[in-house]
Amino acid sequence: MNTAHLARPVVHSANKQQAFELQASKLGLKPRDPWVGGYVDYEWDHLRLILDVMPLRLEGMRILEFGCNVGASAILFSHLGAKVNATDISEEWVSLARLNAERYDIDNIEFAHVADSRRLPFADRQFDLIACNSVLEYVNEDEIAAVQRELDRVLAPGGMILLTGTSNRLWPQEAHSGRWLVNYLPRLLDRLWGKSLQRGMWPWAARHGFGPHYRNLDTAAPDNFFARSRQRMGIPARQLQPLLWLARLLGVGPGMLAHNLSCLLQKQPEGNYFKSGPARQSSAAPEQR
Repeated sequence: MNTAHLARPVVHSANKQQAFELQASKLGLKPRDPWVGGYVDYEWDHLRLILDVMPLRLEGMRILEFGCNVGASAILFSHLGAKVNATDISEEWVSLARLNAERYDIDNIEFAHVADSRRLPFADRQFDLIACNSVLEYVNEDEIAAVQRELDRVLAPGGMILLTGTSNRLWPQEAHSGRWLVNYLPRLLDRLWGKSLQRGMWPWAARHGFGPHYRNLDTAAPDNFFARSRQRMGIPARQLQPLLWLARLLGVGPGMLAHNLSCLLQKQPEGNYFKSGPARQSSAAPEQR
C-alpha cells in the first residue's frame, strides 16, 4: 500500500482533548507523554512506514487491534480505511483509547473491554489482520498459549498476524524495563521474591505459538522491507546488515533476532484449523461507540 498522499491524523476537538487529558491523568499518566498523547504521531511515523511495504490493502480490511493500550494503532488503521475492532483487558485503558479516537474525530472503531483474552467476543475467522503491538510479552506465561490459539481462531485463513514492538527474550537487556539479564532468570525466582519481573517473549513462541499452519512472510521479504522498517523493530542502521546476514543463515526473518520482535505471519488456507464446530459468538457483543 502507499500512504504518501495521505495527511496524518490531527486532533479536531479541544473539548475531546481536555477529556482525554483528564482521563489520562486519572490513570497516573502524563497526557503530553509521547507514549500517551503523542502515540498516534509515533505510529504515523513508524508503523505506517511498515504498512507501506507490506502486501496489504487496508481499505475495508477487517482488523483486530489486540491489546489496544491508548488506541494509537487502532486509530492509524481506521485513518487508513480499515474496519477496526480494538480490545484491552483494562476497562480504564479502553475508556482512554475511546477518548483518544474521539479527539481525532474517529468514531468507527469498535472498542471492547475483554477481561479474559482466552475468550474473545468474536466469531471464528472474523478478521483479516490481527495486530499485536507490544502486548504478548505482558500476557501471563500460563495463558499465552491459549491466547495465541484464540487469536488463531478469530483470524480468517489467508489472514495475517502482525507482531511488533515485543521485547525479545533472547537479548540480555529487557527492552521495556531496561533491566539487564532479567530475561534469563527462571520464573521460579518470581515466586520466591514475591513479585513478577517483566521479561520478553521467546521468538520461537512468537513464530510457532499460533499453530503450525503459519508462514513467516518476513523470510521472503526484500532487504528494503527491513531497511524501511528497522526503526520500528528497534534496529540501529549499523546493525541491520549483520542482522540480515545472520537471519538468512538461520532461515528466519531479521525481526526474530531484533531487540524488539517483529514478524508478519500468514495463516495458510489449507487444513482443518477449528475443532469447535460452527462459528461461535460471545453473548457479550463488542462494546459500541
